[in-house]
Amino acid sequence: MATKPINKFTVQEATNLKVYENYSYKKITCADNDTYVEGDDWITSGDGPAKEIIILNYTGDAAGVTTLALKIAGSYGDEIELEFQDYPLTINGLLIDRIKMKTANSTIDEVFSIISFH
Repeated sequence: MATKPINKFTVQEATNLKVYENYSYKKITCADNDTYVEGDDWITSGDGPAKEIIILNYTGDAAGVTTLALKIAGSYGDEIELEFQDYPLTINGLLIDRIKMKTANSTIDEVFSIISFH
């Protein structure tokens, strides 16, 4: 994987060639209070939108339901409900500015690892 290519790649080129300009890693802890926790804002941090993200359930509860929302082109879309068996989750083919997650019906705090490729 190239870390500083000469040219920027489109989403399709990055997907086909498996080449990205940069990547970042973050852990998000969601308490069982049905409140969103936002990840890094990749636009303001200078990384640019994520062309691919991988979400791993680091610790969690098999009975918990997680809600995910993707910020694309400056606004959040519809909520996506996920269950424990849905992880790891890979999303590609979109230009994602930021993500936010919340959890409910869990007996413990859920910790997620987010790997984003830019």
